[in-house]
Amino acid sequence: MGQRIKNNFNKRFGGRIRIVYAQKLSVEEKQLVNEKLYKAMMEVLSGILGREPTQREILGLDDISQCKLKKTQ
Repeated sequence: MGQRIKNNFNKRFGGRIRIVYAQKLSVEEKQLVNEKLYKAMMEVLSGILGREPTQREILGLDDISQCKLKKTQ
């Protein structure tokens, strides 16, 4: 990032966002992280669509921006 971008980022988010890079994980730890990411992704897609996403939507084969979304009141 350029210095100007870094300065703007620090003005906006200074001290509130911390970046942590992952260490090398064991196979079990990778599997646990992947399961948590999958569950989080499913919850986000379910919240956006208002229903359980299809397998094709999960894999990114169907465009969810073209789906009819559930209207909230």
